[in-house]
Amino acid sequence: MKTIILLTILLLCFNSNFAQDFDPEKLPLGDKNRKYDFCTVKLDKIYDTKASKEVTYNEMIDELKKYRIVMVGESHTNQLYHDVELEVIKGLFEAGKPVVLALEMYNPKQDEALTKWVSGSTDPNTFMEQTEFLTTWGHNYRYYKAIFDYAREKHIPIYGANIDKKYTSKIGRGGVGSLTEEDLQAIPEIDTMTIEHKFLIKVMMQGMDVTMPDQFNNMYPAQSLWDAAMGEGAIRAAEKHPDATVVLLAGSGHVIYNIGIGRIIQDRSNLPFASVVPVDIPQKKKEGGMMEIRKEIKKEKEAKPDEKKQEMTEKERPANPHAMMMMDETPYKIVVKSYADFIWGVKEMEQELYPAFGFSIKDTLKSGGYVVERVLPNTIAFENGLKKNDIVLAIDGKSFENSTALKKHLQFKNWDEQITFSLLRGEEKVELSFVIKPVKHEE
Repeated sequence: MKTIILLTILLLCFNSNFAQDFDPEKLPLGDKNRKYDFCTVKLDKIYDTKASKEVTYNEMIDELKKYRIVMVGESHTNQLYHDVELEVIKGLFEAGKPVVLALEMYNPKQDEALTKWVSGSTDPNTFMEQTEFLTTWGHNYRYYKAIFDYAREKHIPIYGANIDKKYTSKIGRGGVGSLTEEDLQAIPEIDTMTIEHKFLIKVMMQGMDVTMPDQFNNMYPAQSLWDAAMGEGAIRAAEKHPDATVVLLAGSGHVIYNIGIGRIIQDRSNLPFASVVPVDIPQKKKEGGMMEIRKEIKKEKEAKPDEKKQEMTEKERPANPHAMMMMDETPYKIVVKSYADFIWGVKEMEQELYPAFGFSIKDTLKSGGYVVERVLPNTIAFENGLKKNDIVLAIDGKSFENSTALKKHLQFKNWDEQITFSLLRGEEKVELSFVIKPVKHEE
């Protein structure tokens, strides 16, 4: 009877909504010795997937010191992921290991400005302008501020690891065939033949290869170019600093399973590398799947007549690690071991730390302001009435001499603050004023 109940529940689970989408943290990809095994990653704990055990922060740092390149995966707008990045950098540096940073957001054209920052010869405003942070990246500077400040304080060299975005943009619009011979000479070789990597991107793009095949066929080689550029960027930094560990900071999608950037480092150098990737640990476990099975088993046990309990010594009691895990109230997540070399459990955030407004502007002045080029749906700008082709004349009563100054103003706005847009909409002057609140998404 128990077998029938379990099979019925399993069938229900695999045909329910939770099983309709692939979980990017549970894919059988990457290292053949780990991709078919799972591990339990607990909140505020670190799991070493090669050693198959939970380790302390210091134990992880001692292990990372052995590698020439350490990739740390980030979610660009999650402060806790950036905290992990800083902890890895600090840990290695304070353990006496020379450290060099390689960053996804920059390319070698910004290296001179990055060197000036580290030397202390520029202030933060000049640094943002010289590195074109607001145009090359766009995510809030404050997420990265502590990392930039620490590198400056400790004189840690920083390099741009990526490629000029004009090449990926060109591929995204017209595919690899749109590149000229001159373009091809300026970029690293693009590898689009790795089946596991392509499948990972298909999963992350939620089946875009089926619903929008033309767009996917352009987007995938652009993604592969990013991986190639950052892999080779990390290799260059390691070759410049043969005694240092290069800490490469990049989006988790480029790092997980070691089949994005990691594959490039492995194929194009003999440098040992490791990956550290945070995962979000929900504070409350969603019920479903095995939770339903556990409940059903519990009901069966409670339905049985009481049996005489026999006392058992600790040595006689059968070991049951799964039961012991269930007794531990620490929130956790099940992740496939090949996901990263070190997996760090962080608290799942309910909202981003800083507001992102969700609109873009053209860089040139028109009628005394800046034309709104795009307003993304379900964003703060969209929900509060900003429209495409509006001309932003001022924000909070301030006009701006260039688009960078406007973007910088928005970067330092906070939740629950008032913001006022003075706009020209056609021939009419319009004022939008609202309190900055997160957009509520329907589940």
